[in-house]
Order: sequence, then C-alpha cells, then structure tokens
Amino acid sequence: MIPEVQTAPEPIVDPRPLPELLDALEQHWVDQAWSGPAALARGLARYGSEAAGAASLLRRFWLYTPHSHERPAYLEALAAINPVGLAEVYTESLWDCEAQARLLGAEYAPDRPHVRDRLAYLRDDPLEAPEVREAAAARLAGLSSATSPAEGKPVRGG
Repeated sequence: MIPEVQTAPEPIVDPRPLPELLDALEQHWVDQAWSGPAALARGLARYGSEAAGAASLLRRFWLYTPHSHERPAYLEALAAINPVGLAEVYTESLWDCEAQARLLGAEYAPDRPHVRDRLAYLRDDPLEAPEVREAAAARLAGLSSATSPAEGKPVRGG
C-alpha cells in the first residue's frame, strides 16, 4: 500500500478590516501574545502598502518571536507592505531553521558573495528540504547568467 501524501494545511489569513488588524497586532505585541500574529500578518499583507503602519511591528515580531514557524508570514507580509530594507532579512533567512524562511531567502536575498556561498550549500545539502534545494539551484543558475540584481529582487532563471 502506498502511503498517502500529506499536504500542509492552508495558512490561516485573518479576514478583518485593516484598522482591526492593526489594533489586534498592536495588542498582541503589548500582551506578548506570540501565538497568532502570523494570521494577522497574512491578513495585513492583503492590504499592501495601505498597511504600512504595521511594518515596524511586523519587524519586531520577526526579530523577537519565540515561534520560528511564524517568521515566514512576517517576512511575506513585510514584502507586501513595505519591502524597503529587507535585503538583510532575506539574507539572514538563508540560515533560518524554517524551510519556508530559507526558501524566501533563496529567492530574494541580494547577490553577494556570502549569499552565493550559502545558496551553494543549500543546493548541495542532502538533508535540506527539496523545494529549498531547487530554489537555491535555480537562483545560482540565474545569478551565473545574469547581472547582479537590485537588492531584494529575485532573479529567476537566466
């Protein structure tokens, strides 16, 4: 009997209006309520730059959360809301313990020598998640045949 492939559940997106999401995120920070802000972050990401008021809180959650599995949601929300200055965050994400964060880093970290070194390591690591290995390989292939990208912009294939 072939085992059934397990798929990850769809991420929870908080559907509330922007003002309520901003208030809830602020309250989570004040209460140091570490479980749940990822759903708020995904909800805020729906508003793009209109949710710019959440950017500093999302950065704080990304830095201080004890729940590593929520970091990718914060990073994706920041990219949707205010991507300025995320180059170092994407670079740091290449070393994150969460595969989804490493995947984002592989796709968006700026072209720098230490980033290329880390991408090569991720590509060649037999214990790395397959999607991260594939993204690192694709990114390196694109970097070798493209000019250096603008900070934080993905290079896809070449």
